[in-house]
Amino acid sequence: MSCLRNALVGLLIMLSWSSHAAMISDVEIADDVSLGDGNAELHLNGAALRKKYLIVQVYVGGLYLEKTSKDPVEIIQADGYKRMLFHVLLKRVSARKVANALNEALVINISKDEHEMLKPQIDEFLSLFDDIRLHKGDEVTIDYLPGKGTLVHIPEKEDRLLEGKAFYDALLKVWIGPQPVSKDFKQQMLGVSEEMDMDEES
Repeated sequence: MSCLRNALVGLLIMLSWSSHAAMISDVEIADDVSLGDGNAELHLNGAALRKKYLIVQVYVGGLYLEKTSKDPVEIIQADGYKRMLFHVLLKRVSARKVANALNEALVINISKDEHEMLKPQIDEFLSLFDDIRLHKGDEVTIDYLPGKGTLVHIPEKEDRLLEGKAFYDALLKVWIGPQPVSKDFKQQMLGVSEEMDMDEES
């Protein structure tokens, strides 16, 4: 009886733990994270697998918000804590290539005037990815801290804060803007059904 009881307790613990994580391509994505020295509790709004050429698995992304939403405009405009999580799936990749891909997706989602205004932050952001390689299992987090700006965490690099909100707003458009990395990716980040017309949402 003792062995059975212990087994049941262990099973309940496992079920309880698994209920607090999403699984995408064998990657566990937590349902909740804390930011701002634990003062802000963020909830997983959506998570998705990013592929290249339809077959190469690049990363799993997760979008965390204080208040979940299916409205991309509302998400971008909100001045609350946010997190973009990138879980690397490639065995080895130049971090600069990842950053350049993000930059290319960013540029097509903002105007020329916005790009000119944000160029100092964009250049600083790209410089953070110089001379390092990311490996499978590495996680990059890009957080928005209200009143402060964008906090970038890259493995083996010192965290960097980029001031202002506008840069984070632009970066979010890579995933949920008018021209996201993919329509399916955007749908999953917003937690909407495939039947919904994302062009109307944008």
